Amino acid sequence: AERERQANVAEEKRQNLMRKELAWLRRGAKARTGKAKFRVDAANELIANEPPARDTAELVSFATGRLGKTVFEAEDVTVKAGDQTLLEHLDWILGPGKRIGLLGVNGAGKTSLLRTLAQAADWDGAGERQPAAGRVKVGRTVKLAWLTQHMEDLDGSWRVLEAIELVAKRVQFGKKEMSAGQLAERLGFVGGRQRTLVRDLSGGQRRRLQLARLLMAEPNVLFLDEPTNDLDIETLTQLEDLLDDWAGTMVVVSHDRYFTERVADETWALLGDRRLRMLPRGVEEYLERRGEAPKGAVKSAGGQTQAAPAAAAPAAKASGAQDRAVQKELSKLERRLEKAESGIAGIHAEMAEFATDPGKLSELQGKLTALEAERDAIEERWMELAE
Repeated sequence: AERERQANVAEEKRQNLMRKELAWLRRGAKARTGKAKFRVDAANELIANEPPARDTAELVSFATGRLGKTVFEAEDVTVKAGDQTLLEHLDWILGPGKRIGLLGVNGAGKTSLLRTLAQAADWDGAGERQPAAGRVKVGRTVKLAWLTQHMEDLDGSWRVLEAIELVAKRVQFGKKEMSAGQLAERLGFVGGRQRTLVRDLSGGQRRRLQLARLLMAEPNVLFLDEPTNDLDIETLTQLEDLLDDWAGTMVVVSHDRYFTERVADETWALLGDRRLRMLPRGVEEYLERRGEAPKGAVKSAGGQTQAAPAAAAPAAKASGAQDRAVQKELSKLERRLEKAESGIAGIHAEMAEFATDPGKLSELQGKLTALEAERDAIEERWMELAE
C-alpha cells in the first residue's frame, strides 16, 4: 500500500510538472522565441515522454459506428472568397475518426475551406450548397457542429446551466456519460457560476458556453475555428481532456501550436499556392516550409507576394529603451542560469565521489539546496521578463 501511495505521489508530481512546463511553453509566440533553449528542450522531452492521451483505434471504431465510411469527400473542388481563388483542383477525403490540424497564414483559406464543407452538409439549414467548381460528397449520417469565431446570439436572461440544458441534459463522450452540469464544470463554470446570467458573462465565458452547447448537441463532426481564444490554461487543459474522449471527425484551426499537436493526429496546411498539403512531420514541418519564404512576406492565392500579417500588438507596448533593458537583463539571467546549472552538475559529481563520507555529503547537500533555490529564483525572474 505504501509503495502504491509513493508511486501515486510521484506520478502526481510528474503530471503537475508537465502541466507547468506546457503552460510555460504556451505563453505566446513572442515569448516562446526567446525562451532559453535548455528549458524548451527539457519541456519538450517531458511532454514527448507522456504516454498517448487517447486510444486512437478505439475512437476511430466508435466514430465509424456513428458516421459510416463516408464523412466528406472533396472531388476537384475550387474554393473561393469573393472573386479570389484560394484552392483549386482539391481532392480530399475526410474519413471517420480523423483528427486534423489545419494550418495556414491568415487569408490562406482555412475558414473558407471549412465553410465550403459545412455548406455542402447544410450546416446552417439554408440548404445544401456546392462549391464554385467540383463537388463535395457528404455522408448521410453527418451531424456537424462548427465553433466559429463569431459569438452565438443567446437570450441574456438565461442562466448558464439553463442555456446548456436547453440543448440536452446529458451527453455521451465515448464510453462516458456526462450531465450538463458536469460538462459546464469541466469548462470552468464551477458551483454558483452555473447560475450566472448570460448577459453578465465575459467574452471568454461566452466562448466556453458556446462550446458547451455545441458539445451537448452530440455532433459526430466538429469544426473548431480558434477554439483556444480567451481560454485560460486550466480550461484549455480540460478541453483537451474532453476531446480525448470525443469520438468523431474533427478539424481544428488554431494558432496554439501545442493545442493543435495535442488534439490532432494529422496536420494539413495551406501554404498560399492554392493547394492543401499533408505534413507528415506536423507543425515543425509547417514552420520550416514557412521559413523558406522571404522573411516578412507570404504568397497570396494569386501568387503575388504580400506582407505577412502583423502579430497582434500588446495592449501596452514597451518603448525601445525598455525593450533593450529587458533583453539585457534576460541575457544576464541566462548566463547566471547556465552557471547555476553547471554548479549543480559539479556538486552532483562531487556527491558521487564522496558517497561514503557522510560529513562531506551533508556539506554538499547544503550547497546543492542553496544553488537549486537560486536557480529556481533566476528561472522565475526569467519567465516574468519573457512574458
